[in-house]
Amino acid sequence: MPGTYSAAGVAASFFLAANSPWGTEPPPKVDVTPDGSFLSEWDSEVDTPQCTFYNASYVYTAGLCSHFTLARMSAATQNKAIERALSCGAHFETDCILSPEIGLSVPAAFVYDPTNGLKMIIAPKLLPLPPKTSFTTKIIAFQYPSGKRTGFNFNMNDTIYAEFLEGGSRKMTTQVLLGESAYCVQLLRIAFDSACWKEID
Repeated sequence: MPGTYSAAGVAASFFLAANSPWGTEPPPKVDVTPDGSFLSEWDSEVDTPQCTFYNASYVYTAGLCSHFTLARMSAATQNKAIERALSCGAHFETDCILSPEIGLSVPAAFVYDPTNGLKMIIAPKLLPLPPKTSFTTKIIAFQYPSGKRTGFNFNMNDTIYAEFLEGGSRKMTTQVLLGESAYCVQLLRIAFDSACWKEID
């Protein structure tokens, strides 16, 4: 993964509440790729990245949430996804990209890592925090990066402990995530429907 990625970043943070952010009503569901492919097609002749940013008015649903499917995702697909996430992050100045925003059906978050550049966190499972690890719950305002819509708020924890596949390496990792990385992963968990996470968790 490139180590020179830099972007201003969008203020983000949130807490996985037991209650749905949509209240008692089930949220509308949107397919990431209607044809069931790993990665949607982008028009190569368009100069601006074709990022479709999440606006919290729906949840994504996809048939690519099983461990079997995750294991079948090729390195080429992962590298293409990272390339798209880099493009969207740089163009719209955000350090948090969700996989559906770049047309990837597998649940993944792309976050900025100061050591390795953009990190791809695939299918994160939230675990109890290690002993003596503290956290703060905050109300975080997410700004819509393209500026076409108003933002939205969620309650989030500033520290989480997650188990995930690391994109590009297929290595299973457990890691304490802080700040924007923690918020981005929590936003991913909200953005995909519960049926997806039942298969993963």
